[in-house]
Amino acid sequence: FYSGNGIIPTELFASSFRGDFRFSIFQYVTSPASVFAIYLLTLAVLTCAMIGWKTRLSTTVATVLLFSFHERNLLPLGGGDTVLRNFGFLLMIAPQISAFSLDRARKQWKQWEETKTLLPPLMMSIWPWRLLLWQFIVIYIASGLDKASGNMWWQGTAVASALHHPHFARWPMGVVDIISVASPLLSFATIVFEFGWLLMLIPRTLVAELPQLCKPHSVRRALLLGGALFHGAIFVLMDVGSFSVAMLAGYLGLLIDEDFVDLRMWINRKFVNPTSAPASAETSRKSQIVVLYDAACRLCRRSMFVLLMLDHLHRLRAVNFRDAKLHKHYAPDIPVKDLDRSMHIKIFQTPNLPTGQTGAQRSNTYSGFDACRTLCWHLPALWPLAPLLSIPGIPSIGRRVYAQIATNRNRCADGFCVHERENNKV
Repeated sequence: FYSGNGIIPTELFASSFRGDFRFSIFQYVTSPASVFAIYLLTLAVLTCAMIGWKTRLSTTVATVLLFSFHERNLLPLGGGDTVLRNFGFLLMIAPQISAFSLDRARKQWKQWEETKTLLPPLMMSIWPWRLLLWQFIVIYIASGLDKASGNMWWQGTAVASALHHPHFARWPMGVVDIISVASPLLSFATIVFEFGWLLMLIPRTLVAELPQLCKPHSVRRALLLGGALFHGAIFVLMDVGSFSVAMLAGYLGLLIDEDFVDLRMWINRKFVNPTSAPASAETSRKSQIVVLYDAACRLCRRSMFVLLMLDHLHRLRAVNFRDAKLHKHYAPDIPVKDLDRSMHIKIFQTPNLPTGQTGAQRSNTYSGFDACRTLCWHLPALWPLAPLLSIPGIPSIGRRVYAQIATNRNRCADGFCVHERENNKV
């Protein structure tokens, strides 16, 4: 398809493809074997870009190859594929794209080993975000103007017509006929949604004067929610290729730190800070679950590091029970010999009382396999694993496996573990 021997002969390129502002490496790579090699390379660099190995280089190469495939293909010169290419260009030039990468993880591990703390979050300039925002504004306003220039959207028949189009139809006509009853409402809602992006052009200083109508970020979040429903519905009801997926992926780039902070606060609304944590309005960044681990054990340090890297809800506080002061503060009721036998966690909670009343804080303690299983329910990345660990029979097996690992964990090569074990015996 993409080689010189494909369904479009080289001599017909001029009449088949656009000539202005066109670039594709397949202008120079024309043999089928070479094209297939480029395809395999594309898959490889996309994988490297996703896991963050040589992030800048892999992202740049992946974007150039994506451009090349799109420009050599007659079908996707528009819609979602064009959006994906623009996203790729923004990623190529955006700073700090190594925030979620293997390269960054190695730096985090070095920092953890040296200081028992993680690196501060990476921050970046706002200009890539603004470029992406303008991309969406242009897309929706241009689309809205195009729709408003016709009659079908105002008459309410546009959605019904699109759903019945043989090229886009995903469902049997009987199902489509039922959905098309809502065509007038959906057609009008689409125009309102697309022109709603004009609100993003209002200066924030003016919005600040209307606190009762618009809270910070509320307009943007409302548009993102509406867009998720809009493109989600298109994905479910119509066969439009990668367009819906591309637009929804782009929405992730319009989320900023305040969105994740507010989301964590909402999810963590039933969790409270340990009494040791200073009072703060940003409760989602404080720890609710104390994890008591052995900093003298390399396996324990690595396990604690992985847990912290998976702690997207910011609920965990890593506490080295070898530190006498920390042990006395967080777990005076748990002997060191028990802590040395297995990992312990303490979940702090407060009773639900009427407004104005306060109650004593209490904590639940878990150890070993039960602690691991409990942590799975608090780490979003491990949620799929949590139900499996509660299947009858699995806990008993898990406890035996955990006990075996815990028994052998101090057989390490850094020397410090052996020293600590001998001190414990004394």
